[in-house]
Amino acid sequence: MQYAIIALVFIAALVFLIKRFAPSKKKQQGCNKGCGCSMTDVEKKR
Repeated sequence: MQYAIIALVFIAALVFLIKRFAPSKKKQQGCNKGCGCSMTDVEKKR
């Protein structure tokens, strides 16, 4: 029983870390610094 609880905590921690550091495909990100476009152009695309 103890090993099952430890396994569940470990799996939950792995899922949390994967979601935290994996790049999200849902979010639209703006330009990188120094790309030359203005923030108004980026806001219009959203």
